[in-house]
Amino acid sequence: MDKGQVLKALMNLRASRDLDALNGVILELFDPSSGPLKSFSVSFNAARKSGFCILELMSPLTESEAKAIGGLRLGHLVCLEFPFDSDFALRSAGRRH
Repeated sequence: MDKGQVLKALMNLRASRDLDALNGVILELFDPSSGPLKSFSVSFNAARKSGFCILELMSPLTESEAKAIGGLRLGHLVCLEFPFDSDFALRSAGRRH
C-alpha cells in the first residue's frame, strides 16, 4: 500500500459513520501482506456520539499529511476523532447497560 492509498484509507476512516464502515477500513489498513498499520485502539463515546482511534503506523506520516486527514501525529502514531450516526451511538450506549 503506497502513501497515497494510506492517506485515502485514513480519510475514509475519519469519514466512517457506522461500525461496519469503520471495521472495513481498519481491516484494509491492517492487511498483513501490505497494510501500514502496526496496532490500533478504538474507543467510543456514546454521549458525544463520536469515536476515537489511535493508530500505530509502520512509517510515520508527516505533520502536513496528518493535518490533511484531520488527525494529530505523534511519531508513528496518528490520532483521529470522528462522529457516528445517532443510531450507532444509541446502540453502543445500550450495550453498556
